[in-house]
Amino acid sequence: MNLQFRHFFLSALMAGSIVAFVSNARGDDDNLKPITYEDHVAAVFKKSCATCHGEGKQEAGLNLATYADVMKGSGGGKIVVAGRSSASRLIEVLTSTEEGERMPPDGDRLPAKTLALISKWIDTGLRENSGSSVAEMRTLGFKPVGTLANTGMGPVPSDLPTFERKATNRPYPVLALAASPQAPVAASSGYGAIDLFAPNTRSPFGAIPFPEGEPLVLTFSRSGRLLLAAGGKPVQSGSVVLFDVETGERLASVADEPDAIIAADISPNEELVAIGCTSRLVKMYSTSDGSLKATIDKHTDWVTTVAFSPDGKYLVTGDRIGNIHLWDGTTGGVILPFSEHKKSVRALSWRSDSEIVASCGEDGTVVWWDVKDGWPLTTKPNAHSGGVLDCSFGPKGELVTCGRDGIVKVWSANGSEVKKFSLSESTVATVPTPTGVRVLPTRVSFSNDGSTVLAGDTAGNVHSWEFP
Repeated sequence: MNLQFRHFFLSALMAGSIVAFVSNARGDDDNLKPITYEDHVAAVFKKSCATCHGEGKQEAGLNLATYADVMKGSGGGKIVVAGRSSASRLIEVLTSTEEGERMPPDGDRLPAKTLALISKWIDTGLRENSGSSVAEMRTLGFKPVGTLANTGMGPVPSDLPTFERKATNRPYPVLALAASPQAPVAASSGYGAIDLFAPNTRSPFGAIPFPEGEPLVLTFSRSGRLLLAAGGKPVQSGSVVLFDVETGERLASVADEPDAIIAADISPNEELVAIGCTSRLVKMYSTSDGSLKATIDKHTDWVTTVAFSPDGKYLVTGDRIGNIHLWDGTTGGVILPFSEHKKSVRALSWRSDSEIVASCGEDGTVVWWDVKDGWPLTTKPNAHSGGVLDCSFGPKGELVTCGRDGIVKVWSANGSEVKKFSLSESTVATVPTPTGVRVLPTRVSFSNDGSTVLAGDTAGNVHSWEFP
């Protein structure tokens, strides 16, 4: 399967929907006996882990024989994070499929029931015994900044921390790309990492680690101070992380899904995060305390894209069979359906005045919608042969798109095609690809001032062109 589109084809969808928050993780039933280290987990460690991680031997500096030692972690740091099994190193190695990383290293892996027990112990607060309180769980500690005008004075990264990046067997495709609306800063996805750079000069600012796995969605807040990254590990876990753009610091983590999150956005006032899932649900969370504010159960297939309007009044969502719905941006109340696409909706983008939203899809169509009544003001049924993969408005009302035809196009504010780019004409030295392998654009964006068009591709390159 093409890695470029794997976020639309996350195999083996888990049944049901699981939501676990850092701020309010609880057991399934508070009346049941809580899962504790002494009553449940210690016996598992003694049976399966004591040979290498007990009182006699501590490989990698890890001792699992006592609760205090488990909390201490290994030579590499903490192995459990209270309230977040999906972010705990212990669960990562117990479930790993990579040779040399999976634990226990010899014999059968732990049964699914046992893994679920350990995960629940972590998610419910890492209790030592039945008389213990839960361990201190990280709260979001996040304060929304409120809506700001587009002043072009947003923060720029400086002195981002260094970290060791995971190597991949081949160039990793750019699955997510975004540009700050307030500053000359852009972000592109890699495996387990997010690169930040200046869009006009391509000068790197550094990178931010994304240990959750694959960053499938990147978007800057309207203030420019936050970078939202969403994704995860397909059929394992998914979450949304908010980063401080200037420092790279993790400010909040919202949602804990059983599958990678394939669509997400943050409201202009930074109070809400909306996500789209393979569970066909749209969920809206508070960034302040992680609480679930609304669940929208309207789509009949995977929700592939979500977007708040710049004024925060609306939320628009699209799915894998072509449906688009307009919602109240605060309550999630239904407003209008948009009907035009015949295949998967790949992207939605708002014009800066919040009056027009553009959509694009695998049917090759790009549509400019009037949100007052859901009327398709302009429709381009053959915008890209083979399908449109992404669209994004610029600050002056132009729209940039890319498609399976390998072309990047810019459309004027009235929907006329004004510019066309090919990947071979960009200002980047491309990563070599095997003979016969076709490289396609995956994501597109404008720089904050509209002077540069950006495009990521399936070979891991980010291309740029001056515009107009």
